[in-house]
Amino acid sequence: MAEAFRVEGIQKVFGLMGDANFLWLANMAQRPHVVVNARHELAAVAMADGYSRASGSVGVASVTCGPGLTHAATSICAAGRNRTPLIVHCGYAPGPHPGR
Repeated sequence: MAEAFRVEGIQKVFGLMGDANFLWLANMAQRPHVVVNARHELAAVAMADGYSRASGSVGVASVTCGPGLTHAATSICAAGRNRTPLIVHCGYAPGPHPGR
């Protein structure tokens, strides 16, 4: 999937690594200066939103599943209200984990 994002010309990904998205983010980080690390999921999406508005490109954020996605909800809503072209990549929990 990382290759598909590269082919589409994605230049920046703002993300917070977790167990559900670390392989994808690590693959995206193979290219220099593509991944920008955030300290909170809300911030990752807000950074992608701002990048999109400033550059005119599609903003891309990556968060992990569960609480990672719910932490990003406020920024996702703000981007939606502004009609920002934005992709939020959310991984899924690897393997069968009870309670996830």
